[in-house]
Amino acid sequence: MGMTALRESMPTVIRSSFVGDATSSWWARFGSFIIDLGESRTVNDLRADIASQLSKDSRVTRVSAGAPGTQWDEDHTFYPVHTSDRTDLISGADHIHTRRFGNPITFSVNVPAKNQPTINGEAPETDRYEVSWDGWTAVVLWARSTGEVHAPTAAGHVVVGILDDALKAMGHSLLVQACSPSCEHLFGHRSMRVSSWEGQELHFDIEFGIAEPNDPVWVKLQGDLGATSTVLAIHREVALPAEAFARLKNTARRILLIQSNMRRQTAELLSRDYAALLRADVGFWRTIGHGCQDAWWFVRGKGPGRPTKRLIAELWLGMAAVESLQQKYAEADRDFNDVISEWATPELFSIDLKDDEANVESLNSDFARAAIENKSTRMDNRGIVIATLAAAIVGSGIGAAIGGLLTAGGAS
Repeated sequence: MGMTALRESMPTVIRSSFVGDATSSWWARFGSFIIDLGESRTVNDLRADIASQLSKDSRVTRVSAGAPGTQWDEDHTFYPVHTSDRTDLISGADHIHTRRFGNPITFSVNVPAKNQPTINGEAPETDRYEVSWDGWTAVVLWARSTGEVHAPTAAGHVVVGILDDALKAMGHSLLVQACSPSCEHLFGHRSMRVSSWEGQELHFDIEFGIAEPNDPVWVKLQGDLGATSTVLAIHREVALPAEAFARLKNTARRILLIQSNMRRQTAELLSRDYAALLRADVGFWRTIGHGCQDAWWFVRGKGPGRPTKRLIAELWLGMAAVESLQQKYAEADRDFNDVISEWATPELFSIDLKDDEANVESLNSDFARAAIENKSTRMDNRGIVIATLAAAIVGSGIGAAIGGLLTAGGAS
């Protein structure tokens, strides 16, 4: 993996006790901000091109594409957060093509706090950021003020707009994968409280941990590190679990989106059934009239059962899609658990995963399956009745015609 190679290029790790006062204090947070290549996914030196585009933004004061390392770049597919086409939803035809860089782009941002987005009415309270972004995951770092217990909620969100603007100028776009589609807080909800100590040359140490369940994750570093090196060091530790986290969450959101659509379709299927019962409960002669009308539409192949059959087919496809995605989810979950034991700390991701994990694990399609099977059986029986009625009507017409011919022939 690209980040493994990058981590091996860091100075030798020598564990320390981090004694004395820290020389620098920072806040950091990560976010899943994923490049959507669109129709231009055959681009070659994409990382350098994005760095060049970022350098044109007046809000960006420094940018570096990093050392060449395209051999570590990886192309993957993701699903969009929203989709309005039910066919695309169950077929996956709306997937997007992405690229994760083995060597991340780093850049510095300077924007007055008053010109940055507010989140839930809160201001960011800082002007300067250091950013490391690999096409999937961004880590944003800024100075921590003395006495700050929690990171300002809005801090760093201006970076999302900067990335989005740069990609749009190149014909790409940015998939922002927050904890939920409606959440204003676009980063992971667990911030990192970073402290760094000066160290001997070629000596480097980094540790992650958490004191209380609701606290930020603490990160301790020792080495000859400035702001740019610090954000890159944190990114190198976070990148692999963040990659698995992004895939895990994206797959979970897709499963839940399909499941939500299936619930609506099941309700529609039952509503159609209820409407049919009401239509039949209108008296003998009107029921006969409806039956004849249905028989005529059935003979023409345009019966009212066609939309219902489509619903049933889509529900079966939805269940098949969920089953396939659940296997993909299980693979991403295994990958995440494998890497999180070595890199960063699970608590960094737990807040943003717990709801998705619980909802995916509790999925049950039995009700939709029962509704489908019940309706399919009734439709088969009703089809036989309607076909028999149609045959009787047509047969009686033919019989009457033959009888008329015979009567006419006898008279002559």
